[in-house]
Amino acid sequence: MADRALPTWAIRLRTLREAHGWGLFETARRLFAACGVQNPPPTKVKSLARQVTRHERGQVVPTVWADVYALVYGLPDSTLILPSPRTVEAQSDGDEDDVRRRELLQHTTALVAGTAAAPALAVLSEAWQASQPKVTGSTVSRAMLDDWAGAYAIHAQGYVRNPPALVLAGLARDWAEMAPHLAKPQPDVVKRDLAHTSARLARLIAGTVLQLGDRRMAGRWWITARSLADASGDRLLASYTRSWEVTSRVTGPDEDPRELLGLAAQARRLAGRRPTATLLYATAVEAEVLAFQSRHRDAQTMMRHAERVFETIPASDPAGTREELLRFDQVLVLGLSGSADRVEEPWQAARRYYGTETHLYNAAQLDLYRLAAHAQQDPVEVSRQALSLLTGLPAECRIDRVALPAAQVVRALPEGARDLPAAQELWELISHR
Repeated sequence: MADRALPTWAIRLRTLREAHGWGLFETARRLFAACGVQNPPPTKVKSLARQVTRHERGQVVPTVWADVYALVYGLPDSTLILPSPRTVEAQSDGDEDDVRRRELLQHTTALVAGTAAAPALAVLSEAWQASQPKVTGSTVSRAMLDDWAGAYAIHAQGYVRNPPALVLAGLARDWAEMAPHLAKPQPDVVKRDLAHTSARLARLIAGTVLQLGDRRMAGRWWITARSLADASGDRLLASYTRSWEVTSRVTGPDEDPRELLGLAAQARRLAGRRPTATLLYATAVEAEVLAFQSRHRDAQTMMRHAERVFETIPASDPAGTREELLRFDQVLVLGLSGSADRVEEPWQAARRYYGTETHLYNAAQLDLYRLAAHAQQDPVEVSRQALSLLTGLPAECRIDRVALPAAQVVRALPEGARDLPAAQELWELISHR
């Protein structure tokens, strides 16, 4: 196909690749690396290289890959590749959305289950959905809705202990199945159920993308999660979604604390006045934001409010008391304020809920906030333990959820102690991940 017959974006992709001096296979490897997949098997590289060729020939619009291309080629925005959905020329087969969805399904299934099984699993998934009787007036079946709702627990388990790239692959697979139905007319009950389930998946996608270092893309998914939670009509879900966003973003050095405090306050208002685990969580997360602003007295006052909510949650509440949420934030608030004499009891209580085998990242965060509380009293041992904790994690698990609390440990050290060898090595490890 001659250049004059190619879409502008296809010419731009090939020009960018050639300007970098990369072949198709090298480009595929760099695309995988940008997604957090290191050393992919040769068969996966070959498959993605073929897809790059299809993109550059204008055969498939790279909407799914546009942000990744922008990252790999050093562009500040994916619109420099695809200006907007409306300006992209149509695919030759006229089934652009379906092709993109199948492409994403196959690539994400390959990451989760292995290349050999990916095509079969993708076909089986589509065949299973097609076999289910649809709800009257809907494009989905009750079994499909239940399946997507049940998938949340599996993804949430992965989120607390697996590398983000692996978690995102599974989330992308389920979202690709569900997304087409969100844009289609549905009966009210189906619309609410879809919004409820997709809001929960969207917030996990946002948190996972954030851990992969893409704040811009994460911002898109935070907005999506909030919008879907609001559309579900479930105020507790809308509250929890905002609280979860805040606690995921609060450690980021570039975050606006005023925006986060506003979101936390929204979450508390949406939770209402009745003592529930959702109100407990919203109140405790608001204390987190205050603690990261070094407003330690205000943070501890807010934590006392959370403790009073916890004490009055009815034992009959089907959501339970969620004591683990309270204990985690007690450790965080006391750790950042340097309250070494008070941090041990909530830390021990929290670690009973968050074990390293089941909650790798939460356990590491708790241990680091506890160390921060002791940093002034024993900087040598604190530095040594924090360094040992971080180096003991697999490289792909030294993500912001762990590295940023580790940075708080270094900042909590007495100024002269930051020159300790362990403290310097820890800071180097944090800074050059």
